[in-house]
Amino acid sequence: MGEGQAKRFISGDGEGQAKRIINRGDGEGQEGVEALPGDRAVTGNPVGHMNVVALTTASPSPMVHMSFAPRLRWRIQRHHAVRELEVPITGAEAPYRVIAPADPDAVLDQTARAFARHEAAKAADGAQHSQAHAQHGSTGLVGATSSGGWHMPYWATPWASGLAVAEAVVAEPGSVAGARVMELGCGLGITAMALVRAGARLTVVDCWGETLAFCRYNALRAGAQNPPHGAGNRLGTIRTRLADWRTDPGRDALIAGGPYDLVVAADVLYEPEDIPILFALLPRLVGPAGAVWLAEPGRTTSRKFVQETDDAGWIRDTATVTRDPWPADAGRATVRLHRYTGIGSARAELRAPSPRPHPA
Repeated sequence: MGEGQAKRFISGDGEGQAKRIINRGDGEGQEGVEALPGDRAVTGNPVGHMNVVALTTASPSPMVHMSFAPRLRWRIQRHHAVRELEVPITGAEAPYRVIAPADPDAVLDQTARAFARHEAAKAADGAQHSQAHAQHGSTGLVGATSSGGWHMPYWATPWASGLAVAEAVVAEPGSVAGARVMELGCGLGITAMALVRAGARLTVVDCWGETLAFCRYNALRAGAQNPPHGAGNRLGTIRTRLADWRTDPGRDALIAGGPYDLVVAADVLYEPEDIPILFALLPRLVGPAGAVWLAEPGRTTSRKFVQETDDAGWIRDTATVTRDPWPADAGRATVRLHRYTGIGSARAELRAPSPRPHPA
């Protein structure tokens, strides 16, 4: 995601008091919402403005898959004007073709307006009316923080950390081929495109229905299959999971779907309270031989997380990549890709880190 779009909402190094947007929905399939092949929603978790994800366990037929990508694009374009991006990935044979919202700021503005309506309703009629307004208002259900705040939807443009993970996958496709992989926070799907092209059996997780739709479409256009029809194909499969790992129901659902061979997370740490949550969650998502790839651009919160993992004895190998600029207007950034191994085997011994005392 480009830093430029986020600056008017995030101050300083990206720690986001203004990231606290939008009230939690219940995540259930809603009246008039069509279930999409491979999609799963989790009760107690939020959905985005599009309401594109509903509860389903049915597998699509081959004919459904053949028509699925054009149908999904049509649904996306009912809600967003889109632009086509060509994103060069180091080592890839050709640039990735990605669709993205034509106006990323409009996505932020839409959420800011929803927040303003929520606050106005709360002030006018009290918390009970405000909750009803948030659940049934015209904007739909959108993503909540673990502490009851609101997330901003910073998914509408490419981010350097996601591009760095995609480069790493392209450089080492054998490390993910055939593996069960989860991506926490999927953005537009550039990392997902690299993973499915390398043959991963991928589950992408996000608290925004909209970003899951863009990610799914971009990955399908890159050659991904809706499971189970990708079995035996050299290209991978993709499933989407609507869930917020910052909430108890979201974490429970993600853990129940594990263990995974690899968990990927690119630039997901903004709030200090997210540190102990992610610290406790990651070992429960991977098996004893599993790995975690965490990419981050050096924000204060992500640096603190890495320090906590070092203090806990997590084993990591870190590569640093700088681009000036990164492709697709992702700006100049130095991304650190931390590859953790062995943390799944010690899950019983791990505890959430204690808050560090502030200097006097």
